[in-house]
Amino acid sequence: MELVLHRPQNARGARAVTAVRPGRPRRTRSDRPGPGASSSHRAPWVVSGVTVLASAAVLPWGAVALGPSVSFVPAMIGIVTVFDVLSVYLLVGDYRDGGDLRLLAMASAYAWSLVAMSAYALAFPGAVATDPPFALTASMAPYFYLAWHGGFPFLLGLAWAPWPHRWNRRTPAPARLRTAVAVTSGAVGLALVMVLLLLVNARSLPALIVGLDTSRMTTFTAPVVVPVVVVSLLVIALGTRERTGPERWTAVAVLVCLCDLALTYTTHTRFSLGWYAGRTLTILAAGVVVMAMQQAFRTLKTQAQLDARVDVLTGLDNRREACARLPRMVAHARHRGTSLGIVALDLDHFKTINDVHGHETGDLVLRAVGRVLGDCCRFHDLAARMGGEEFLLVLDDADTEGTAAVAERVRRLVAQIRVPGHGGLEVALTASLGTTVASGPDLDDVPSLLDHADRALYAAKAGGRDRVVDVRDVDGADGPDPTSASSVLATPGAAAANR
Repeated sequence: MELVLHRPQNARGARAVTAVRPGRPRRTRSDRPGPGASSSHRAPWVVSGVTVLASAAVLPWGAVALGPSVSFVPAMIGIVTVFDVLSVYLLVGDYRDGGDLRLLAMASAYAWSLVAMSAYALAFPGAVATDPPFALTASMAPYFYLAWHGGFPFLLGLAWAPWPHRWNRRTPAPARLRTAVAVTSGAVGLALVMVLLLLVNARSLPALIVGLDTSRMTTFTAPVVVPVVVVSLLVIALGTRERTGPERWTAVAVLVCLCDLALTYTTHTRFSLGWYAGRTLTILAAGVVVMAMQQAFRTLKTQAQLDARVDVLTGLDNRREACARLPRMVAHARHRGTSLGIVALDLDHFKTINDVHGHETGDLVLRAVGRVLGDCCRFHDLAARMGGEEFLLVLDDADTEGTAAVAERVRRLVAQIRVPGHGGLEVALTASLGTTVASGPDLDDVPSLLDHADRALYAAKAGGRDRVVDVRDVDGADGPDPTSASSVLATPGAAAANR
């Protein structure tokens, strides 16, 4: 007899499961990579390549004068400041969670950036005022700009350099807050000393800009700043080559700083195309890591939500998700006036398989059963592992004959499963299944629905296992003890009856 449904059954279910290869479990919702996951490791390379190519494309026209913009520099400084504050907050939070000193050193680089960029804002004409307080000479803004481009990559390089392993220690939890305050305060204090020294010696420092001409800045500072950034980039690339988190983007931030300097040093003119392109890259350099961290947090949140719903071993819904979905399916069936078919499944003698062949073989069995159940269900049906070797199927819009047909099909496919066991033996298994169908008023009591399927499962066990029993055929058989090993309602692991 065929299942009476609105949609045809999944044709893949007709394929017999005759073998399961160790180490190659079926890709399920729990282990299938999400959209873009395979490309996430290439993203830093792609962004780096695009940045270098874009910078090279601008160079031939870098000296084209565009004129001053009233809003560009204040907007650039504001965006960089926001990125710096977010970066310090997130990195210090990560450090307090895990105690990784590299993250704290990275936070100190952004604290330095925050101070240096604030000083740049107070020295650049028109950024915060027409006559800014730090503009003691026309060269003060370029000096603070170079302090940012030198100190920021340098501190990032210190954070991710390939230091000896014995130096890569984690701070004990009780000392993390104190250490975080001390290190970030030290970075801010060091940056403030730098600002103070530049202001005190402003009149004696060489002029870096004459009118809009910045060629003297290239002559005096490029031999010092460029090597610092290049060395920082190399040590960061070495230190993060085996890392998988957002810190991989640190090298991209420093590379962007280098492209920024290349545009600034080669155009020699303030308010030119190259100058504006360089300041735009400053925004990218400050924000690329925090954006990567934000994406990592979103990925972790998505994975946590998935782990809360899915059984990792089989890829089916877990008990929590089943308990959440079943009332919704019942309400939907009641609203449409359709019926639900419920199948309770329990593997026979599963404890013996674990005891004789080991838990690894038991895991292979559960994966194979999960594949069978997933292939026998439609998208809107429910297939869940309720705990241990207990499974539940809820078939939407299914009548009694159709539910029995699906249950029998599952039983046959489970009986065809073969997995490698101890000593080169093949392990075969069987399953007992209990079915019930509910419609109309019967849908009002969800616990009773599961209890009926459980009573039928209990009868299948008592009748010799490896069979399907409908609750209508139980004929007053005693229901299972709620703590019985054959009850899908029992707490997982609460019983250890012989299967």
